Amino acid sequence: MVPNESITNILTRVTVRKFLDKAVSDEDLQVLLQAAMSAPSSMNLQPWHFIVVRDEALKQQMKEHLPYAKMINKGCIGVVVCGDVSLYEHINKVDKEDNTLYWVQDCSAASENLLLAAHAMGLGAVWTGIYPLESRVDKLRSLLSIPSNIIPLNLILVGHPAALPLPKNKWNERKIHYDKF
Repeated sequence: MVPNESITNILTRVTVRKFLDKAVSDEDLQVLLQAAMSAPSSMNLQPWHFIVVRDEALKQQMKEHLPYAKMINKGCIGVVVCGDVSLYEHINKVDKEDNTLYWVQDCSAASENLLLAAHAMGLGAVWTGIYPLESRVDKLRSLLSIPSNIIPLNLILVGHPAALPLPKNKWNERKIHYDKF
């Protein structure tokens, strides 16, 4: 089978940590967010919220307080992917299970869509972790005025890549199991 354009995009996506001092356009940003919101979600709740950070002073504060966001600079934007846990309250009452953590899966799918869209558009991106580390969650809550029912999952930095690393071949047949582990 010859991979099609979508498969090639998945197999060649790389993490980019160095960006040019060139703004991401509003049009590109909208496409990225549309791609993110096209992700599947449990019970179709679509719990995601996206906080786009462009303000230079705010980016500098994030850089100072988030250890893996040191590469945030003038040439990139930050997209904080968040989940609304309040959407699961009525479901938890009905089936007596705690469905709250499905937001992590849903927002992770949205994050991956955003990363793949950035790569397909010739942009670079890096996922930096926030949740479940309370110190990072609390810092972003404070910096971005995030309400208590909204939890920041990650900060994705997006920009025009200064350089593209070669894709890594992560294929490993030893991690594939059929029928049983």
